[in-house]
This record gives sequence, C-alpha cells and structure tokens, in this order.
Amino acid sequence: MARAGLQLWGTVGRWVFLNWPRGSWQYDVICGAIIVGLFIFPSPEQTEVTPLGLDDVLRAIETADDGLDSFEAKMVTTDHFVLFGDTEVESGTLSYLRPGYLRRDLEEPARHTLIVSEGMAKIYIPRINQAQFYPIATSEESRRLVVPGMASAAELRAAYDVSLTEVLPDDGAGRVYVLELVPLPETEAAKHWTSITLSVREGQWHPAERIFIVQHNGDTTTIELSEIVRNPDLEPSDFELDLPDGVEIIRHSTAAN
Repeated sequence: MARAGLQLWGTVGRWVFLNWPRGSWQYDVICGAIIVGLFIFPSPEQTEVTPLGLDDVLRAIETADDGLDSFEAKMVTTDHFVLFGDTEVESGTLSYLRPGYLRRDLEEPARHTLIVSEGMAKIYIPRINQAQFYPIATSEESRRLVVPGMASAAELRAAYDVSLTEVLPDDGAGRVYVLELVPLPETEAAKHWTSITLSVREGQWHPAERIFIVQHNGDTTTIELSEIVRNPDLEPSDFELDLPDGVEIIRHSTAAN
C-alpha cells in the first residue's frame, strides 16, 4: 500500500518521502516526522472561559515560541486498509529534540528503532540482526508541501480549507479543539491527503494528542500520543544508535524513491 510523504525541517535539512510501503524505513521515518510536523503547537496563555475561535487557534500556531525544546511520549499508530478491510496497530515511544533529532522505539508488534539525526535516517531491526543507514534526501516537492505545525496561518489558508469542526467540553484536563484541513485543489498537499484532522488540548497545545489522516484511496492513519513529558533532559547523545556486535550494517548512498 502506498504512503504519503511528509517533510521535517531543521539542521538535518528538509526531506520528504512519497508513496513507500508499510514496513520500509521510509514509512517509519514518516511516522516519526508526522509527529514533529503536525503535532507541535504553541502554548499560549489563555485565561478566558469561552472557547477559542479558529483565528485564535491559527494565530497561536503562527506565533509559536521556543518553549518546547524536546518531548517524550508513548505513541500508538493505527492504520486501516480499506482494500483488505484490515487494521494494524503499532505501539512504542517517541522522542524529539530540536532542531532535528528524532527517535522512535517500536515495541509492538515487533521491536525496531528508528533514529533521525545529523542528516541520516538509521533503522535497526533486531529480528533480522540488521541496521540500515540512509542519507536524508531533499526534493522540490518537500519545498512546496505545506505541513501544519510548520507553516504560518497564511500559508495554511493558502494550502487548505481550514475549519474548527468541534470543541469538546473540558473533561478536567482542558478542552479539545478539533481542526479539519482539506487540501485546496492544485496544491502539493492535495497530492498526498484527502483531509487531516488535528485534536489539540487547551492548555497543552504541543505536542497535540491526536492526528487523523485520510488518504485518497480511503486508507486512514491515526497517531495518538500519551504520557507526554515536555522538555525532558535530552541530549544529542540520546539519539545515537547503539548496535550490538555482529549486526549487519547496510549503508545506502542515497534515499531516492
């Protein structure tokens, strides 16, 4: 099944991966990068009782500060495949450190580790005792693709029909704002998704708790974060790949399609 690509900016550069199958290293990078690209929102001070409107939420995105330097969370990714009527669930942990360090440790259904750092994507699969290293590629598509959480309100409105579809009542942990983004025709975003739905919790805002992506063939991906720890004491050394003796290492010269 095909997978849509996302981009991740930082000192590691810009990259995008388009239409790679589940199980590939590119798909694993996407699962991590989508969190960085779509879940990082600002944490504005809110004192009013009434819910925010769409413009307020977009303004909060646009005026994001540097308050979030890193985070750790548990992550569950659920993919539903329409053609096969099948659903697959992966669970593990995610770590992120600015400007561009990413680590995803998958625990279920099979262990593997993905690390993005210093211009490389590295994946270690204990089951086959193998590690693969890929340089992160850039593309013209990556420069044109507008990713929520990494774009201004004006850029979002130029690429998507943005609406605030629901504000869930405060359950004791703050309201949840549900945003739907439908790519406008002839945009780069329209090539990748039918819609993106973001759920962000008031008073937390970054990273958000849930993203729901609908692809053109009807397949869906849901990514959920829990037990989020903001600004833990992470260092670049936490994003090094420690391999046991005897692991087969495959180094790729490019990350081309």
